[in-house]
Amino acid sequence: MREHIDSFVTVQLRNAFIGFLLGTLALGVKAEDRWYTANAQAAANQSLYWGTYRPNLYFGTRTRSSNTLLTGLMWYGVNDISPATLQNIRHTCEQGDGLSGYSWQKHDGRTYGTQGIRDPLNRINIQTDFIKNPEGEHGGDWVVRVTGSALEDSDVSGSDIALLFYIGMDGEGEMNVEQSGSESTFLRGKTRELGEFAVTIVDHPDNRSPRGGPYPPTYDLPDLSVTHVAGFDLPSEHIWQIKDAVQRRILSDAQEKLSKYRNPPPHPAHVFFLEDRPASSCNVYVFQKILKPPFQFDVVFLSKSARSHGGSPNAADADRFSGAVLNGILNSASQNFDSRFEDTFHLHEKGFNDTQVAFAQSLLGNMIGGLGYFYGTSVVDRALKKVDVTEPVDYIQEMDDMSDDYFDADILETARPQAAPQHEGPTSLFTAVPSRPFFPRGFLWDEGFHQLLIGQWDNDLSLDVVAHWAALIDEDGWVAREQILGEEARSKVPVEFQTQFPHFANPPTLVMSIKAFVERLRAKSPALQEGDLRTMAVTDINVVINRHLLDNELAISFLRNIYRRFKKQYEWFRETQWGDERVGGRKARGGEGYRWRGRQGIHTLTSGLDDYPRAVPPHSGELHVDLLSWMTFYARTLKEIAQEIGEKEDAVLLFEDERRMLQSLEDLHWNPASKTFCDLSIDEKGRSYYVVHKGYVSLFPLLLGLLGTDSPYLGSVLDLMEDPRHLWTPFGLASLSKDDEYYNTGENYWRGPIWINVNYLALSSLYKNYIHEPGPHQERAQRIYRELRSNLIENVFKVVVNGDRVFSVETKVAGHCYRNTAVPDMSGNNTPLSTGLESDPILLRAGPHS
Repeated sequence: MREHIDSFVTVQLRNAFIGFLLGTLALGVKAEDRWYTANAQAAANQSLYWGTYRPNLYFGTRTRSSNTLLTGLMWYGVNDISPATLQNIRHTCEQGDGLSGYSWQKHDGRTYGTQGIRDPLNRINIQTDFIKNPEGEHGGDWVVRVTGSALEDSDVSGSDIALLFYIGMDGEGEMNVEQSGSESTFLRGKTRELGEFAVTIVDHPDNRSPRGGPYPPTYDLPDLSVTHVAGFDLPSEHIWQIKDAVQRRILSDAQEKLSKYRNPPPHPAHVFFLEDRPASSCNVYVFQKILKPPFQFDVVFLSKSARSHGGSPNAADADRFSGAVLNGILNSASQNFDSRFEDTFHLHEKGFNDTQVAFAQSLLGNMIGGLGYFYGTSVVDRALKKVDVTEPVDYIQEMDDMSDDYFDADILETARPQAAPQHEGPTSLFTAVPSRPFFPRGFLWDEGFHQLLIGQWDNDLSLDVVAHWAALIDEDGWVAREQILGEEARSKVPVEFQTQFPHFANPPTLVMSIKAFVERLRAKSPALQEGDLRTMAVTDINVVINRHLLDNELAISFLRNIYRRFKKQYEWFRETQWGDERVGGRKARGGEGYRWRGRQGIHTLTSGLDDYPRAVPPHSGELHVDLLSWMTFYARTLKEIAQEIGEKEDAVLLFEDERRMLQSLEDLHWNPASKTFCDLSIDEKGRSYYVVHKGYVSLFPLLLGLLGTDSPYLGSVLDLMEDPRHLWTPFGLASLSKDDEYYNTGENYWRGPIWINVNYLALSSLYKNYIHEPGPHQERAQRIYRELRSNLIENVFKVVVNGDRVFSVETKVAGHCYRNTAVPDMSGNNTPLSTGLESDPILLRAGPHS
């Protein structure tokens, strides 16, 4: 399986351009053109090899490889001799850490990012600045600058801090420490993927450390003013648990010191010091610094393959990428980011002020900074794979009295196989994550929305993510809606939610990002025409991020590759998520009906809308309007791709699918009494009835652009949108009507709160389909568009979190962005530090809504 994934993901894009090379050879393309294409591909690969691809950490790096170096930053205050000192070690993003904010203010996804962190319990502000120089054959060099300052209301004398930066080798290779102490400390190593490399720390000359003492001459305590290194030998699969190993060693040593040195007791920095224990067999090395704020130091990674002198990296190489030299490099990177951000989204041009633009930059930064590379096994239960798909079996075992299963008790045991979860893989995935502390892994439902923004910022980065997801679509067409790869990812998920079932779906949102790419391809600016390609350097950022827009052959090759995968997924949906459109007296010309599997009690997690009200109790005869809408949109998008790549027969068949689905949407789901699109279910007498819960589900035919401007239903849908008794608020469209019996009840996740991603779909659809097209509702659509867009932009910027704005202008550190906001007080609701769905306001501001 691993070879299968590698062959599709890491080689897929490369194969596309190799195919282009072979074709151009036959056409007599010049050798310099072939050289250019190959070197442009290499430059693009190098720019993504290293990255901040450990979004579950406050800061960490790794490569996009299964055998990788893992790095990370930890810190803790050393001001008190108390158990809280070790309890306050920071490493993984945890809501319980009580940080008042941590956010990437800027991140370009390839070479640069800057992040601010506010830690009140440890009385410190920390800034991390990451920069890469992707030269050589192994991703090149990188450096992270760690800067610290005392909190505004803290006493500097009480803000002593211990900082640990570790390098762990997950895989085969060797590492050793060359020097330690007052001289420069070099860690040198070699792996097959990275070749020779070195890591060193460069101090700022003004750094100060706590002295401790004076102590009696019998005290044998380390010099806190120098960099220390401790070594660990951990199983590769446990390197991610380095914090636990550090805590155990510090605690053991602290107990020994406090027992040995009692009068006077040592300074807390000495008590909770990680003792030097370098050893030749270690696979994890931890650099330790004890500092007083303000402080600054640079962790420099140097690749031998990037050295012009051909030798091993040395101190002079580090000096050229740190200290005062790095100041200029970071300033230039920051200015380049600002210019590119404005060139992409034009926010200043549209009248937004500096503070609003900085906030938008932080939303993009958190989205891009939330990109991660994941590798490992997943837990899958395929016990139902051989069950006849005509049987409405949704769960392998009874979950509760409200589960989505209607077998009689006497056939239950024979109809349903026993649970059989197994580890599958390993597989790999490069993806953005919805939330660094809560959901640091890939979610299919979220990722399509993520890529709408990432695709506008960096077209080829987005396509790389889409290709990784496409590689996970199995031979049946299924891809797990939640990608929990490896033990580190599973550590953040309760056991009962770790198993994935191959008959459970999720909204196919990735096709939105593919459609957006096709639209970008059709509308590419004159600056991105193929005639200009060979006049640009292969490392030019416009080449690196736009190769599939610059090279039409490469674009078509990419679309062909992913089309096969997503068409297989489309067919899987039709085979597994079908619904009975004939039962209960139903009549539909199109003969198309669909039902989400996985209904349980009040939840339909597979729909992405979790607790949105559905039929009670769940019934195998349900039909879901949102799923039929997604399927219609899926058929339409695949049809457009088929036309783009010359699959004419497929295009005809998909057009017919789309036509039938649109007929069924009208015949089955339109409720003339409530004047809304509704789900259906079966009552106790076997009759079909409408499940009326006015809200987001009712809007899906409009959200996905399925209603024509002359549709007899469009006016009623617009009525629902703009009616303050139902969905309209001064802050955006609520998820459920205020008149609904379930409004703001229970978990209240999709029962009233305003979700930015769905509001974005509404604006995008209004813009693309209704405000420019003549029709009876054009003026009203224009008015709704203007007012909704204004409300959403102001809401996201002003939403209140514990009395403070999400974005603090004074500190330039973003606080908590939330996945949705509550009505009517507009407080942040659910899942702080979301990095995904809340970032769509950048597109709202930028417009037009592509």
